[in-house]
Amino acid sequence: MNLTNMFTCLAQISDAENPTIFPFPFSMHIALAVISVIFFSYRFAVQKKPFQLIFAIAVPLSLLLWISNNKTLFYSIGIIELVLIVTALFTSIFVKPKTAEENTSSDKKDKED
Repeated sequence: MNLTNMFTCLAQISDAENPTIFPFPFSMHIALAVISVIFFSYRFAVQKKPFQLIFAIAVPLSLLLWISNNKTLFYSIGIIELVLIVTALFTSIFVKPKTAEENTSSDKKDKED
């Protein structure tokens, strides 16, 4: 199966085939993933907070669940998502981006040297 056939096959999956995985269809899942990647990427570009970049990566990984019904893949992606969410939680609490004052003071030190 090549990449174009995969998306065609996945788009034809009915909601009744996998009712326990997602409460919404594949097309809505893709739309939400694209919107979240755009949103978190933009917010990371503006605020430079690492958890936003982690979420921009974590959300599209959930699309991998549509590839197969393999339980190993399902649980591995779940573990990866859990690790990314916990990492994002810790980075949002403990990693603080430089403020404007720190940036200007570090720039002045660089210019003096």
